[in-house]
Amino acid sequence: MGPSIKLDNVSLSIAGNQILSPITAELFAGKMHLLVGPNGAGKTSLLKSMLGLTPHQGEIKRAWMNKAQRPAYIPQQPRFDQVLPVTISDFLSAGLSRKPVFFRRRTENQDTVLELLETVGLQGKAELQLGQLSGGERQRLMFAQALSRSSDLWFLDEPMTGLDAEGQALITDLMLNLREQGKTLVVVHHDMKFVREHADNVLLINGGLVGMGLPSEVDLGIVGASFDSSSKREMEAVA
Repeated sequence: MGPSIKLDNVSLSIAGNQILSPITAELFAGKMHLLVGPNGAGKTSLLKSMLGLTPHQGEIKRAWMNKAQRPAYIPQQPRFDQVLPVTISDFLSAGLSRKPVFFRRRTENQDTVLELLETVGLQGKAELQLGQLSGGERQRLMFAQALSRSSDLWFLDEPMTGLDAEGQALITDLMLNLREQGKTLVVVHHDMKFVREHADNVLLINGGLVGMGLPSEVDLGIVGASFDSSSKREMEAVA
């Protein structure tokens, strides 16, 4: 079971500019929590604060039922060096072994790597180099890397970015399966249809917490139109 997360007067200021006003909230264990709001509202900043990647004021506490674990994290729009001579297989293997890439036997963790790639729909692409991947393939790879952590706590920053309809359906199914396993998910998302259909809890962020509850209890209309249109533009741009 994933942990619950308590935010106690959590705020964020950068160079004297307040990004988030104080937020107090509890995110219950084993649920899918969706962070929504306009562009620049502070959603990613709040996510990174909960991850411990961004300095913040106030307290963030995780209450684990079992031993604390390192969270799985999928950042927004991952990029790789186009000339980096690392294959997909090597990339995933690096997260499964403590040995450096060049000091491992090629067969180490290979079965696990192939299983992860099949799970995210990248079967047959283990020997491609990172720079050869499309945006949607990079997103799938990041999900495979996150799965390799076997964590009960997930942070996902717009996980559908760059994915076509098939990829979005696959990742949606994987996320729902993670929730069914009792994992806690905190997700920045811009697709209001997804939010309405799948969120256990919605945090509406706009420089602070301006609404929280079930999708039916939060006024998603103030952000839905802009998010739905941006989602459409992203779909049209997928190669």
